[in-house]
Amino acid sequence: MKRRVFAVLSAVAVALAVTGCTGVITTPTLTPKIAPPLIGTAGVLKVAVDLSYPPFAGTVKGQNVGLDIDVAAAVAEQLGLKLEIVDADPSAAMGLVKDGSVDMILGGLTVESAVASQVAFAGTYISDAPAVFAATGTSVSVDALGTKRVAVQTGSLAYWLLLGKYGDAPLMQVASLDEALSAVDSGTADVAAGDALVGAYLLRDHSELQYEGQLGSAFPLGAGVSQSKPDLETQIRAALDKLASQGVLETIRHKWIGELPPLRVIDTSGSEDPSSTVETSATP
Repeated sequence: MKRRVFAVLSAVAVALAVTGCTGVITTPTLTPKIAPPLIGTAGVLKVAVDLSYPPFAGTVKGQNVGLDIDVAAAVAEQLGLKLEIVDADPSAAMGLVKDGSVDMILGGLTVESAVASQVAFAGTYISDAPAVFAATGTSVSVDALGTKRVAVQTGSLAYWLLLGKYGDAPLMQVASLDEALSAVDSGTADVAAGDALVGAYLLRDHSELQYEGQLGSAFPLGAGVSQSKPDLETQIRAALDKLASQGVLETIRHKWIGELPPLRVIDTSGSEDPSSTVETSATP
């Protein structure tokens, strides 16, 4: 993914002071609402994120920035705690939260992956979905892509959905969604398919492209905590609920994802239920 846009966005990152490269974010006048043994260190919420995956998290000029960083900072402030960011890929993060090395994990955690890894899903802060992007001004039906040249990230959810529906004939496999979008820019592909949130973020670097719609149903991404700490799960869930009700989560979403429409739950017939969305509820 291109870092130029990420660097620009970092200039307007959440207005908290980041201390050097330690990943510890401080806020003034904090009164802790929870303490050990619910958390590992008194006064600190340790959160594992993947700093190699913008717009969720990354590092620019020694500062940790991104959607997950902002959400973690907001949760920590709700709990009256300082925030310490721990860099870990999703697989490693699961182990860290289970053995108590961190208090919470963020970054691509679904209800299914939490259950599979025996991690408690402590509420959602955003929803995601596989989606399609095309040149601005074009009209593309997401239900009729069999005759299009579709650039898609290999192994992504969008890839598996398209492979199951159309086979591999219309698919142009690439290593990243950024490459897929670049293929549409250059005219070597008609549409790009991939993660809706990442794609919407990358559109800042592909101004001639636009979001066309969902390929599949929206699903919640949330916070994970140890199954051995149900009280911490309750506290995190309550914090996310409050942030949702105050509009904070939507503000963070808009900051990093822009004007992407709310992602909808789609039933098995493929129709969208306009009353069903998982954008702002912290309860899966």
